[in-house]
Amino acid sequence: MGSVSKEYTSSNYKTRKSAQMNKKKLFTSLNELCRKLDDTYCINSGGCCFVAAVIVEQLELYNIPYSVIHYDISGCHYAIRVSDRIINRCDYRCKEIQEEYCPTSKELYYTYYTESWNSVYKKKNNSVVKRKIKALFNGNNIRRRSTHSSS
Repeated sequence: MGSVSKEYTSSNYKTRKSAQMNKKKLFTSLNELCRKLDDTYCINSGGCCFVAAVIVEQLELYNIPYSVIHYDISGCHYAIRVSDRIINRCDYRCKEIQEEYCPTSKELYYTYYTESWNSVYKKKNNSVVKRKIKALFNGNNIRRRSTHSSS
């Protein structure tokens, strides 16, 4: 009986460690993807709020705690904080945090679709940007929160 318990504990540890490694890989990959998306589609010139909404939507699905950082850069920039990591920080322009808060993805989508943004980013790219971000989450083997209620 003792070895079964030890095996179970070891298995639990490996599962937790694997999930932590997958999340670390996910955040590194997200920042790499955001840099590529900025190079290709200029997401940080009018699309950062949309990108934040898509990332928050995925974080909500996976039940990963987050906050949104609103930078003041003679305009604005949105980034995501998860623990001690910042996703899509955009260091070359962002100097001062104006506020940090926890909006839902719906609230961020509302902000994106009702506010004015830099026209360099083209909204026609929203579907491809969203698809690439979602694919990154889906490919990282992170457990989604359960949608089943226990009875």
